[in-house]
Amino acid sequence: MQDIIKQLILFFEIDWGNVLDYFLSLFFTTILTYFIIIVIRFVLHQFFKKTNFLDEKIEATIESVVKNTSNYIVFIVIIIAAIKPFIGNLRELIVAGGIIAAVIGFGAQKLINDLLSGIFMIFEKTIQKGDFVNINGEPEGGTIEEIGFRAIKIRLLNGKLVTIPNGEIRRMVNGSVEMRRIFESIIVSFHENPEKVTELLQEICDELNERHKGYLKRDKYTGEYVEPYRVYGLHSLDTSPYGLKFSITATVNDHDYTVAAQETKLLVAKRLYEDHILMPSRQIFLQNDGNHDFMH
Repeated sequence: MQDIIKQLILFFEIDWGNVLDYFLSLFFTTILTYFIIIVIRFVLHQFFKKTNFLDEKIEATIESVVKNTSNYIVFIVIIIAAIKPFIGNLRELIVAGGIIAAVIGFGAQKLINDLLSGIFMIFEKTIQKGDFVNINGEPEGGTIEEIGFRAIKIRLLNGKLVTIPNGEIRRMVNGSVEMRRIFESIIVSFHENPEKVTELLQEICDELNERHKGYLKRDKYTGEYVEPYRVYGLHSLDTSPYGLKFSITATVNDHDYTVAAQETKLLVAKRLYEDHILMPSRQIFLQNDGNHDFMH
């Protein structure tokens, strides 16, 4: 009982003025750090908004990285401000920080792996904000919304937001590296005239070249189209469901790919319908031997 009373006496003998100063100092340090971070992000955004020194996707990537990194900076500053009064000098603070980092390193190897992977991806420009990617062979891809040192956030086509730690990315297919290629295939019946189909597809390509002048990728130096819409040709005679396979192709700007591809599909379907092009079909023959029907 006496020990408890002594502890209570020691507790109330604390210099509450110093305690108040400590928490006020920590509070104002946190507020000041947040304010500086917000100002930096605002100035950076306004600078990118009013200048054209960098590509828009690069600017968006830099803003995303700064946004994610600033959260870690605020956390580190708060930790340092919180423990600094209890440590005599800067050297002791550095030593203590090193020990804490070592302990955390052993217990958070996955986190460190994520951070290192993120650093390499960002500085090697493997991805940028707005890129359309497929991760680890998944059939469903999405658009990168945020890039951080620890993880990336991808918005799938169905609207879901997926967060993937950088260390778990083993294979990535990036469909937005400056250009994307439209490659649309059409399968028609063996009973259709291939010359007629080729001529129709050429007409479609000519129309698309007029419609999609703003979508087609241009060479940076010559200004010429990298690859306008053209008929790839007849390249398969036994495609399932059995028919003649034709294709058209073009190279477009990566950010215009989705719209261009959808409009291409729609125009091809419309023209095939209007020109009564025969689609592939299977013929089924029934043979009756008197007792049973056989299907061929």
